[in-house]
Amino acid sequence: MSYYYIYHCLVKPIKRLFGLEYLTDTFRKKMTKLEHLFYHRKYTAKELVEELVRLGLRPGQVVIVHSAMSSFFNYRGTPDELIDELLRAIGPEGTLCMSAYPADKFNADKVFDVRSEKSAAGLLTETFRKRPGVKRSLNKLHSVCALGQKADYIVGEHHLSTTSFDEHSPFYKVYELGGISIALGLHSYFMGTCIHVPESLLREKLAFFRDKFVVPMTFKYIDKDGNSLTRTMLARAKAHYVRRRNTKFMDQYFDPSKYKRTRFSNLRITIWDVHYVVDTLCRLAYEGKTLYSHPIFYK
Repeated sequence: MSYYYIYHCLVKPIKRLFGLEYLTDTFRKKMTKLEHLFYHRKYTAKELVEELVRLGLRPGQVVIVHSAMSSFFNYRGTPDELIDELLRAIGPEGTLCMSAYPADKFNADKVFDVRSEKSAAGLLTETFRKRPGVKRSLNKLHSVCALGQKADYIVGEHHLSTTSFDEHSPFYKVYELGGISIALGLHSYFMGTCIHVPESLLREKLAFFRDKFVVPMTFKYIDKDGNSLTRTMLARAKAHYVRRRNTKFMDQYFDPSKYKRTRFSNLRITIWDVHYVVDTLCRLAYEGKTLYSHPIFYK
């Protein structure tokens, strides 16, 4: 019996029946409730960012932050205070980025207004989106917000992307600029959205990744100046590809000096060198090694 059949005839209906469309997120939330019993140390935005500085956050860096605020139950502060501290740490020459896709990102009938559409990537990202001066990429599937010296360059071409992760995307630009990816409160195996950049770069070279981008979708947009436009891109065939849900792959194939993985109070923190991640994943793909447990790699 094929995985495709099992997923669509058994797993997917069960997930819908019990409202568990994203099982990993559901599991993480359950674990967060359990962690309340064991982790009690309180911390401020300043203390958290001081820990990030100790782990490698530096002035002038391009940084993309992923977060799950439900894991911040020991945090004593506001989202704005955390953003302030992050901006202070990278300074005026740095650039802070966060994902900002809408809740209905696969709904091609709904117009995406880049000026007002709320971010569904979490409370921190929505707070960041509304901050004065923040730029946002015109891409419904994987919109990104940025603030800082390189913000215009990072988000300015996303509407030209064939996939959401190609050379026009903010994720590629963060890679190109030698940025880092920080995950706060997410699974320890989470490496950041930049993991999809190699898949896009190798799409025309390896059939395994070509078949991952097979769904053309046409979206209607309103840009920052109020102009209407339409763009078509290739979306991912998500149901066919299953990510490995543990750290074994990174522990086996990645240089531990290129990433940090720790806890601060209960909060899981991972920091990755994006350039290293993308280059390593590209190299491993040519060797038949990927982050996916299904399907089995093929050329």
